Amino acid sequence: MLKEERQQIILEKLGTDKKVTLVDLGQLLNVSYDSVRRDVIELEDRGLLKKVHGGAIAHSYLSMKPSKGLGIVNTEFVTITKKALKLIENNKIILMDGGTTNFYIAEQLPKNLDVTVVTNNPHLANVLADHPKVEIILLGGTFYKRYQITLGSKTIQDLAHIQADVYFMGTNSISIETGLSIRHYEESILKQKMMQISRKTATCVIEEKINRKENYKVCEFTDLDYMITSLNPTDELLNGFQKKGVEIL
Repeated sequence: MLKEERQQIILEKLGTDKKVTLVDLGQLLNVSYDSVRRDVIELEDRGLLKKVHGGAIAHSYLSMKPSKGLGIVNTEFVTITKKALKLIENNKIILMDGGTTNFYIAEQLPKNLDVTVVTNNPHLANVLADHPKVEIILLGGTFYKRYQITLGSKTIQDLAHIQADVYFMGTNSISIETGLSIRHYEESILKQKMMQISRKTATCVIEEKINRKENYKVCEFTDLDYMITSLNPTDELLNGFQKKGVEIL
């Protein structure tokens, strides 16, 4: 089966079910997990779907809350979210960009938490709309449909007026050699600016993103303050990341 045929079947499946897992797609298409993963990443880069851990969802699901909309939730996200919440304190300014994990963190913010959340992600802002104490600052700019975030000079200009306490950075990959990298150039520049206006930077990383690299570098690993995973900090997958001056949670 040609790649184009596989990808068309993936989109048709999403059109019907709204969410799919990579395992199910592999069985449907009779190809390997890695082949399906590459197809899904390519379709996401073309703005045709949203990749989440273990699968993909239709863009229409992004208007719903994560627990109801993203649909593909597992213990890895739950563990990462619990660790991330330990970095968020009352009366702080929290900067959160795009990324699936940030949806879950936002949804799980305690109802008695009094913070300001700054984001370029309209759907994340919507998640917090019912929170009784969170003030939301939504950054302006051009809405980039492919990744469902605002980008551009206006977004960067808005950041000039802000000093964040903690920045939760979404990333596509992380490694000791190449640092943090993503698949979109302009977004990599925006993330660098977000780091500059933040006192601390944390990134939440699922296992499949560890020891990988993408085309556009954001920063060195050692530029981070925190790396948050679902693993024990002494796990062998994290060998090499330890003792680099970055706190691993």
